[in-house]
Amino acid sequence: MIVDKISEILKLLIPKYYNSLTRIVVSCGIGLLSKPIWLEFLNFYTQCNFNFSIIGEYDSYLGLTLIIISLTYNTIQRYFDLKENRESVPAYNKTVYNTISNFGNLCQEIFPLIKDNEYIFKNTGQNSNMGTLEPLRTEFTLWRRLRRDVILPNNNAIKKLIEENKTLIPAKHSETFNSMILHIEAFNEHIINPGFDYSAFQFPRRFAEIVTKTSFETAKENKVLKKKVKWISRKLKTTYISNWIIFGSIVLIPEKANDVDIAVLLNDSIDFEKANEKLAQLKFDFKLKFKRDLHMSIFESKSLSAFKKFSKNNPQKIEKKNG
Repeated sequence: MIVDKISEILKLLIPKYYNSLTRIVVSCGIGLLSKPIWLEFLNFYTQCNFNFSIIGEYDSYLGLTLIIISLTYNTIQRYFDLKENRESVPAYNKTVYNTISNFGNLCQEIFPLIKDNEYIFKNTGQNSNMGTLEPLRTEFTLWRRLRRDVILPNNNAIKKLIEENKTLIPAKHSETFNSMILHIEAFNEHIINPGFDYSAFQFPRRFAEIVTKTSFETAKENKVLKKKVKWISRKLKTTYISNWIIFGSIVLIPEKANDVDIAVLLNDSIDFEKANEKLAQLKFDFKLKFKRDLHMSIFESKSLSAFKKFSKNNPQKIEKKNG
């Protein structure tokens, strides 16, 4: 444990200069600290007598001070980046309406809203298995509260997104999106008036399929996702990783995703514990680089069938193979 702590402290102290301000200030500090050397070379090659000074003979002390301050700042920032906890915020509070320029952007704004609703419905709704667990579930008190406080505003956000961006919706999908508006209006009426029967306006599953597929196709061209995939690819291009996938919200809504999920398949050249140590370092570096958590599912080579099943259960993914 002590060795691990010392190792983490050393990692914090070794600057990787992810912060541009740190790079600039350190460069200036090094320039002042090494002034006698580069000034002598400059004068020698130009046959001139250049002289540069900020505070005279104390320039080197100023340079050293700048380096110490910037590295201290860098270390503190890295520490807080590692400790940072991101609070869960309802999807409707993160919806953006004024930057939508195409159908892909529209679907990516809608996607987290329908996933929020889906999660609540599956875990607290009347068709969930939670009604048999305790009296609270039997009365569906939590379901009624969440549908009012979360699903209702989520639905209103979806409806607004569709209505304000109808010109972006392809003609082949217009009927499905109109069905979604009818479902929202009927469901919202049911929340306000429980006696209203909305069974004729069920959630159009095709709507979720279109939104998910379009979000994924749009995300694959996203610079944020490409940058993360490139970084991870470089780090996982090792002899002990035979295959890996990146999946989850990052491959659907990369601009909004709070973390990144990957699954890796090991080969026979490394044991599980050793691989776990190496991948823990990768997660640490990823957190510092992108200020996001990297979640890993690790499969040993003997669990190839389990990895394939896991991959199949996550159809929206980016897959990479080594060798």
